[in-house]
Amino acid sequence: MDGRLIVGHSPDFVAAWRGAFCDVYRWRREDRFAVVPSLLGAPTFAYLPGLDYCDLNAADARELARETCGHPFNIRALMAPQGEPPPRSPVVLRVDLAAFGHNRGNLWEQALNRKRRNAVRRARKAGLVISEEGGASARKISFNLIAATLARHGAPMIPETLFELLVDEFNVRTLIVWNDVTGEVLGSLLWLRDGRLACVAWVGWYIRPDNPASLLFWTTLERALLDGADIVDFGRSPMGGGSYRFKKSFGAAPIPVVWFSDKPTDLYRRYVLVQKLWRGLPNIVTARLGPRVCRYLADY
Repeated sequence: MDGRLIVGHSPDFVAAWRGAFCDVYRWRREDRFAVVPSLLGAPTFAYLPGLDYCDLNAADARELARETCGHPFNIRALMAPQGEPPPRSPVVLRVDLAAFGHNRGNLWEQALNRKRRNAVRRARKAGLVISEEGGASARKISFNLIAATLARHGAPMIPETLFELLVDEFNVRTLIVWNDVTGEVLGSLLWLRDGRLACVAWVGWYIRPDNPASLLFWTTLERALLDGADIVDFGRSPMGGGSYRFKKSFGAAPIPVVWFSDKPTDLYRRYVLVQKLWRGLPNIVTARLGPRVCRYLADY
């Protein structure tokens, strides 16, 4: 793999994203950090809460970590792979549109494996269609779907006010998959542009045999291609896990995410018990508690 896929966010994007979190949560700002309060101890200096990586390379992130002067801190950056990343380590999955000549036919035949192409065909045969939606109604549908999907995986959802602010401020495009026969909404994916990158910000769907997720991810590749992006980022997954294998079936390659923190950086292992407990809670409880919990999660 060459260096084409090792592209971080732009500095302007990072500053605006951090600012949105600080404004909604009323976090204090300290130079380039958001100061995230803790329920159990000292606040954490978070360089970019709510995103998988920032605008810094690994060397610059390491240098910035030295400037935290003993405070708890959290910085995430992309790192060029040195061989295959270890199992369960955090990676983002990226499709290199340039490698397929920015050509839809090449993407379909060469990026997607046979199983995924068949899944997209089955979704269409079952009457599933995709629409790009805007407005308050589409945001509400998407928010509820994403919150329910995160709860299913044992994770909380950010407040709806923050979600709406990010959607508006970053011109987030909202794709909704629904059944053309029944009118039933089955999933939603929200993506945005940052320079060469087309990034999946949130996604949620119902697990069904008619494959709404496959149609959502394939349509995202199509829309990003038309929009002129060079790279599609499907977001973070644990190396080798189920979501990793799903995203990889679209031709995505893993890029390691390196954590610089004063705490253990094995995020998946650290929160495994909490995730199990969260999955067991009723939706009405996770919906109420989730936005409040997120305010204290510097490494979310």
